[in-house]
Amino acid sequence: MNLEQEGFSIINAFLRFSELGAEWVMWLLLGLGLVMIILFFERLVLFRKTKIDAPSMARQFVTALDADDFEQAKQVVARGVAMEERVLADVLEVAPRGPQVAEQILQSGIVRERQRYERFLAYFGTIGNNAPFIGLLGTIIGIIVAFRELGENPKGGLEVVGPGIAEALVATAVGLLVAIPAVVVFNLFKGQVKTRVGNTDFLARIVMAWIQQRDLESGAPADASSDGDS
Repeated sequence: MNLEQEGFSIINAFLRFSELGAEWVMWLLLGLGLVMIILFFERLVLFRKTKIDAPSMARQFVTALDADDFEQAKQVVARGVAMEERVLADVLEVAPRGPQVAEQILQSGIVRERQRYERFLAYFGTIGNNAPFIGLLGTIIGIIVAFRELGENPKGGLEVVGPGIAEALVATAVGLLVAIPAVVVFNLFKGQVKTRVGNTDFLARIVMAWIQQRDLESGAPADASSDGDS
């Protein structure tokens, strides 16, 4: 009996809540959409500002490192804005300490930069997944309001329920209007992050190969002398 009473109380609470109408749902969705637009341009500026030509940078690295021009290699990433530049600058900074240290710095740098690039992307994913359900809530509320008005005025007909049902359908449409761009933007930026990480790893492997080769070359005379003494 208590459970039944609690069930009726929840239903009554929802019915009272529905008296607010579906308009607030649309305003909520529009607010979420406005925040999404602001974050979209903020992220777009970051991705545009940090775009690089990875093949060109790779050629510059190969030229500089083949000539053992360490300072020239550092100049390639001196701008320090893009993910690739920032991570490779850190790797070059610790290059004299050997390939193992450089590898650890590479991995930690990619994680750090990935967090910077993926900032706010969870918002787009959340809005894309949940905005349709928020719109559906507005639709349900609108239909409840429409039928309540029909119950209070049984002879009213379509002119009574029409506005409420129209408002309900608009709530669904607004939810989709917010969700679809959010999903597109989320996938677009996730793809960009994946590309940047791939570029960083691709360029870093060039530097890591040079560090390993230099480490082997510098270690060869010492190993030879120790063998001769024994």
